[in-house]
Amino acid sequence: MKRLFIAIDIIPSSSFLDVYAKIKSVSTKLDKINWVKPDLIHATLKFLGETPEEKIPSIMEGMNVAASNIPSFSMRIGTVGAFGSRYQPRVLWFGIQKTQIIEQLHNQLQKEMRKLNFKYDFGNFVPHITIARINRIDDKQRFWKTIEASQTSFIQEVEVRKIILYESILKTNIPVYQKAGEISLLS
Repeated sequence: MKRLFIAIDIIPSSSFLDVYAKIKSVSTKLDKINWVKPDLIHATLKFLGETPEEKIPSIMEGMNVAASNIPSFSMRIGTVGAFGSRYQPRVLWFGIQKTQIIEQLHNQLQKEMRKLNFKYDFGNFVPHITIARINRIDDKQRFWKTIEASQTSFIQEVEVRKIILYESILKTNIPVYQKAGEISLLS
């Protein structure tokens, strides 16, 4: 079994890394926050979970069908947000501007992966880049002050030319992402 997900690669720009560092600097030794390493940054389009290896060719075919009418596009990263409540945030993220094209790509992937018996994601699709997983924050007031001071409508623009199937491998609680395949979008 392989733990799989479909994503868009992100190569962080200097402005991305500056905002990331500013937010990360608020963390203290009393906090329990797992920061995503900048070289692992990506935007997940569809999480597949534990999957038999023999299903990978079918997944790749489904990704190909989903991407067959999707042209390359630009994706705008901006704003900082969190999933969970203000008092108990669980995931800290940079938002991706929701556009018709990214919504269409997500919906097509949902449709094709559903044909392969993967769970349909219910709820609103919130395009984002996870930058940290939060277990505990010691000083929530200081944390949120830094988040609010870091708000910006623009962090980085990314050209999206392909989608990637990744395997997530946990090595002593540190994830390693290995490419299992990629599909190009229309040029």
